[in-house]
Parts: sequence; structure tokens; C-alpha cells
Amino acid sequence: MSDLQVLKQKIIQLTKEYSRQAHASFLPANEPNRQPWKPGNPIPYAGRVFTEDEVAAAVDSTLDFWLTLGKEGEAFQKELADFLGVRRSLLVNSGSSANLIAISALSSHKLPDVRRIKPGSEVITVAAGFPTTVAPIVQLGAVPVFIDADPITGNARSDQLELAYSPGKTKAVIMAHALGNPFDLATTLIFCQKYDLWLIEDNCDALGCSYSMPRELAESLGFTENSPGLNEGPDRVVRWTGTWGDISTQSFYPPHHLTMGEGGAVNIVRDEKLKMIAESFRDWGRDCWCSSGVDNTCNKRFSWQLGELPNGYDHKYSYSHIGYNLKPLDPQAAIGRVQLKRLPEFIKARKHNWEVLRIGLMAHEDVFEFTLPTHATEWNPKAGLSWDDTGCRTNCSWFGFMIRVKPKAKFNRTNLAEMLDTHSIGNRMFFGGNLIRQPAFVQLRKDRPNSLRQVGALTGSDDIMNNTLFLGTYPGLTASMLQAEIEVIRDFVSAKENV
Repeated sequence: MSDLQVLKQKIIQLTKEYSRQAHASFLPANEPNRQPWKPGNPIPYAGRVFTEDEVAAAVDSTLDFWLTLGKEGEAFQKELADFLGVRRSLLVNSGSSANLIAISALSSHKLPDVRRIKPGSEVITVAAGFPTTVAPIVQLGAVPVFIDADPITGNARSDQLELAYSPGKTKAVIMAHALGNPFDLATTLIFCQKYDLWLIEDNCDALGCSYSMPRELAESLGFTENSPGLNEGPDRVVRWTGTWGDISTQSFYPPHHLTMGEGGAVNIVRDEKLKMIAESFRDWGRDCWCSSGVDNTCNKRFSWQLGELPNGYDHKYSYSHIGYNLKPLDPQAAIGRVQLKRLPEFIKARKHNWEVLRIGLMAHEDVFEFTLPTHATEWNPKAGLSWDDTGCRTNCSWFGFMIRVKPKAKFNRTNLAEMLDTHSIGNRMFFGGNLIRQPAFVQLRKDRPNSLRQVGALTGSDDIMNNTLFLGTYPGLTASMLQAEIEVIRDFVSAKENV
């Protein structure tokens, strides 16, 4: 071992020791060395969960000082694609950028003209959610068509898809799996297949969720294989969310299922051509697909003739799209690789924490409406979930625990949120609520009246906007933190209802 290697090893060892002393409060909740939570301390709704291994990986990569996306990024992209069972995963610098790249890719001139998203094309989405699921549609000059959301699942009302369709105009559907609850993929896929539409799954809040359906239905939609590690028997096909559509997106911001600080990914499910297009939009719009620091993988770098460029113009400086630069850094990918190994335990923790909150608050079903997984009809602490007659099932890796305050309660959602805030208990609205009520979209309608379209009155999305909030389910929540949340809410409800 060289002197430099010995020095680097010492730095990594000291880094781990530093992290053990400085970051004990960020360990997973079940780690024995986790710094105990004390009553009265804040309870975040989400946050970073990591050990000294992530810190050491970041320092190790930084010491190499490659910085821009390199070997760590290449490795993470492969490992994420392998976990999901998709053709390719491309790292980007945020989940919002992932949605921008996904929508942009479907506007490419390299796709069949009849399927391209162009200015004036329509893209169906859901009104309740996060704005950057929708913003790229507007940014490309297309028209978002909003369908309503179901307050019980938080997801799109799939029965409105047909009402949203415009022959010759509709090109795609993009929807998020709300708070880690998969949307009705079966109905959506049948609709997209019927009209030859693209489906983008915004999987940013749902990494580790799965959706299953009877094999006969799955095969009619073109799916014959389970995702890696999933199996519900020979008569069913079960796959991770993010692997049913044409493209899916991920976010690795700290509240999400794994983190690299900032960061995200675009997953190409089947069509390798979409990978090259998405990569072009991510990397300045260039036609070249060589990795950073690598030249001439096509073996004809000076033999291309594109556009009106002279024959032999350097392929590394030939641009086939009006693109961006949305790559993350290699040290971030190094962190993500360690986080990806923790994903199974993180998924398990999120499911467990949701169940603890659900059981702990079940006595207040008279004033609270709780989320049900899509296709579920009832939840029982002993019997579990009952399902509808579609034969489809969802398995949720919850991003949050959504509570809807019923009209009969003697308090409203804002009263509840203010009380939780007073006790330093992290809570959030369901992101942007009904997005068409947001000032940006109100102004958009004023400036360009035909820039968006809605189906019906969107009363479910208004209900979500007015009456719901969510608590955290992230893997850093300890048993004592969850119990404290439950007790505070119980005391609040009792005080309000017994006045």
C-alpha cells in the first residue's frame, strides 16, 4: 500500500469516528447508538437518515476530486436500474429536474411525429400534488389537463381519464403516486394503451412501493415478469412502482426514501432509445453519449454530419436538442450508493411507522378520515386490508401519514396544524393542494386563458387542500417520537370534542 493510500485510509477512519460522534441523531431509529429523543424536542416530519458509511463514502469520493458525474454515478445508475428492474436509470440533480427531462424527452424530434409532445399538445395530470410534476408541461408550451383527486387515496380519479382525452391532442399522462400510495395503474395503463399515449410515473414519493394485478390482465398490458425480489405467485404479476409506465422519475432530496442531498433520477423502463434522448436533454442537448472524460465511444467522432454542420464536425459538440445541464456530482452518487443498500430497511420502517400511527389514532375515526391504499376498501388492525373486486393490489412504502379532518369535527385542519406546530411536531400540507388555486396557475390562466384545462369542479382536490395534512413516516422516527405524536393529537381531540 502506498503512502497516499495509507493516508487516505487514515482520513476515512477519522471521518467515520467524527461522524459517529457528530451525527448520532441522524442514525436510523433502530440503531443502538442512535441519540435518544427527549420529550419536548422537535419531531421532524422527515429528514436525513444516515450512518458514518455515507459520510465516509462522500469524503472518499471527494478526495479523488473527480467531482462531476463519474464512476460513482455510473455505478449508482446501474444499481438503481438493477433494483427496479428497468433498462436504464439516469441521475439528475433533483426530482423536479427528472420530471423536466422526462417530459422534454417525449418532445424529441427523434420520436414518431404523431406521438411527440409539441406546443399545444395536451398532457393529462392530477390537480392535487406537487407543482413540478406539472410545471414542465407548461414550460414546454403544452397544456396540462387536470383531473380530480380522491381525498381517501390522494390519487387521481382514474374514472375521469376518458373525460380528459382530446383526440389528436392528448399525448401523455403524468401522475404521482401520492405520498407513497400507488395510483390506479391498471385503469391508467388500459387507457394509455387504448390511445397509444405515453405514461410517466412520478415516483418521487414512492420508491419501494409495489403494484400487482392478475397475470391475465398484466399480460394483456405487455407485462409478464415480476420486478426483482417480488413474487406473489404464478397467477399474479407484481412490480415496483416506477416500472409500469414508459418513464418514471425519482427524487433523492433528504425527505425522500433515500437521499444524496439534492438529486434525482429518470428511469427508462423498456425503450433504450428514450435513454439516449433523455441523456441528451440532461447533458446540454448534445448528440454525443460519451461519459464525462471519455471520448469516441461511437468510433466515428469526426465522421458525423448532423443538421447543417460540416461533415466531420466533432460529435462531442453536436447538439440535437435544446437541452440543459442537470447532472449531480459524483460525491452525491457515492452517498446514494450506500443509501440504496439501506432501502429495504427504510421501506420496512416506513410501513411500520404508518401502522403505528394508524393504530394509535384509530379511536378518533369519528373526526379523522385516514388514507386507504388504492384498491383497498377497509383497514382493520387485526384482519388487515380488504380489497375491491378489480384483483389489483397495492403495497405502500409510505412517504407520509395523511389525516383528513371530517366536517363534523369541532376543529379544522388549520387548528390541528397550528397545535402540532406549537408542539414542534413536523407536519405538511398535501404539497400544493389544488394546484389551479396556486398563484402561479391563477396568473397563468389570466395571461394565457387556454394554457390549461380542467375536468369538472375538482371538488376532491379542494377537499384535500382545505382539510388534510400529513405527518412523517421516515426511518428516523423512534417509538417514543411516534408515541408522543399520538398522545399530543389524542389530547388535542379530547379537549376540543369535550368542550
